[in-house]
Amino acid sequence: MVKVSVIIPTYNRSQMVCECIDSVLKSTFQDFEIVVVDDCSPDDTREKIAAAYGNEKRLRYIRNEKNSYQAASRNNGAEIAQGDYMLFLDDDNKVHPDMIEELLSAFARHEDAGLVAPLAIHQRSGKENLIWTLGSDFNRWTSQPCDKSPNLELSKFKSEEIDYPTTYSPNAFMVKASLYREVGGTDASFVQIYEESDLGWRIVENGYTAWIATRARTNHFGFLEKDCAQELRQLGIERPARTYYFARNRIRFARRHFSFLNLLSIIFIFAPLSVFYYAFVALKNKRADIAWAYFKGTFVGVIFGLVCKDRFDGIKK
Repeated sequence: MVKVSVIIPTYNRSQMVCECIDSVLKSTFQDFEIVVVDDCSPDDTREKIAAAYGNEKRLRYIRNEKNSYQAASRNNGAEIAQGDYMLFLDDDNKVHPDMIEELLSAFARHEDAGLVAPLAIHQRSGKENLIWTLGSDFNRWTSQPCDKSPNLELSKFKSEEIDYPTTYSPNAFMVKASLYREVGGTDASFVQIYEESDLGWRIVENGYTAWIATRARTNHFGFLEKDCAQELRQLGIERPARTYYFARNRIRFARRHFSFLNLLSIIFIFAPLSVFYYAFVALKNKRADIAWAYFKGTFVGVIFGLVCKDRFDGIKK
């Protein structure tokens, strides 16, 4: 059995995913496999990967039968992964050569660790060399993210600690394979957005710790489609489907993990304010479809939060 399975979901980013794969192949730690999960991309992803890595025995390519989004893609990759650890990596990353090695070292430092993530360094235009966060959490009363030192300039980062506690990590994270399966994997019913947060919280709620390992690093480039507004992309609402799940899932996540009093605060105070704000920004960018998607997602989330009892059914139904 290999030590680490690097699972890379991808959709319609053929050049970017190849650059991500190339960076992993240059790792100082070499006992790994790469599982690329193509989410039914309409571009030339399949052909480019076959041409570039057809002779690479450590790489396996699978393709979803239909576009299933990120949460399901992670689980599809996990089903065939053979490693003791699973490293889930978004396709818009270029990892540092020693990143995998440093993540494993962090697990060795923390016997109770269930999830360890690298220090993600933005390389998107206008945000070059800014640290994403030194730890992620949420305000229980508003559901807004509470990141530690967000967008800190890398040049100003003076590491007080090797590892910083977190409750989850977007973009890139490593988990023990046995634990990932024990907690049921990523909840694919989230579809996209908040599925990483939910996984991290379930791991922590089961008595494990989660860490940002600052010596493990990845450059995160982000991806902006040509017809998407930068302002909407920064808010995570550049597409109607993504916007709908973002609005719906933030309330669903609160229903699952926060107290009922917290949930009432979010539903009756924060949710209406957020609808007004996001709709205003969307309409300012001439995207009435995105404004409507956010309203619809919030409405469904509120009904779900007040009426339904949330549950987790596991990796496959």
